[in-house]
Amino acid sequence: MDTTKKKLIIIVPAYNEHDTISETIQGLKSVSSSLNSCGFELFVYVVNDGSTDETGKIAENAGADKVIAHKKNKGLGAAVRSGLLQAYSDGAEIAVKFDADLQHDPEDIVKLIQPILDDSAEVVYGNRFDKIEYKMPFVRRFGNIVFTWMMRMLTGWPLRDSQPGIFAVTKDYLKVCRLPGDYNYTQQVLLEAYHNGLRFAHCPVSFRKRNAGKSFISMKYPLKVLPQLLMVIISIKPMKIFLPIGFFFMLIAILFFGIEMVSWLNGHADKPVTHVNLVLGSLLFGLQTVFFGLLAELIVYFNKNR
Repeated sequence: MDTTKKKLIIIVPAYNEHDTISETIQGLKSVSSSLNSCGFELFVYVVNDGSTDETGKIAENAGADKVIAHKKNKGLGAAVRSGLLQAYSDGAEIAVKFDADLQHDPEDIVKLIQPILDDSAEVVYGNRFDKIEYKMPFVRRFGNIVFTWMMRMLTGWPLRDSQPGIFAVTKDYLKVCRLPGDYNYTQQVLLEAYHNGLRFAHCPVSFRKRNAGKSFISMKYPLKVLPQLLMVIISIKPMKIFLPIGFFFMLIAILFFGIEMVSWLNGHADKPVTHVNLVLGSLLFGLQTVFFGLLAELIVYFNKNR
């Protein structure tokens, strides 16, 4: 290993990708000289996510620098997490996530890391929609539109594609990487980066039609993604969740108390507060939620700064 060069580790999650994993690794290795000219030494890490075929063995024979094996299939998010954590442990300056299905072009990696080299971003997502080479199925296109809009609202970043199969992050992101969800990962990365004060950039990338393997996207995707996004926000900025919930229930208590007091003062009720349990229950639940959020915020703060 050339100690004068910085490490760039490409993470390739793979589940039953025996048809494409060898070609993917060879394609990634082909950009080694271009990355060397940028001051980086290339390493390819394959995360074999419990494959039931020969994906892991083929990856080793194809020249992967490291094959990380999950004993059982944990999900794409878990595979990406294992790769990113290993990249951080191994001292990567930049980590790139790259799909194993040949839909992306390895040559785009050099362009993808350019905003990082220019010191204008710590997280760079590929934008597929300027250079897409086929008509994406409606369900996937619609889902991407919805989740991209949601991520724009949550981060304020000018996102155009929130679910690419290729992105790059610096060691500044790797040191705060958690990715608590085992299924999706793209939205989790964006939220973690945003709430940790990192910068974002887009880069146009090519996107081809998948000719082998099977996409992980299904109609169940939103049902699995939304709870995990909630967990990401709670684990980073708990008050963003608990404060609105607490205030909502306290507002209910105040409204019912005010309405029933006015009704009693006008002689329309026999006692000041008719629904005592509702008012007290809502008020106490709201207060407890706010204080629970404060406690969670303190735990997150001390864990982050210890």
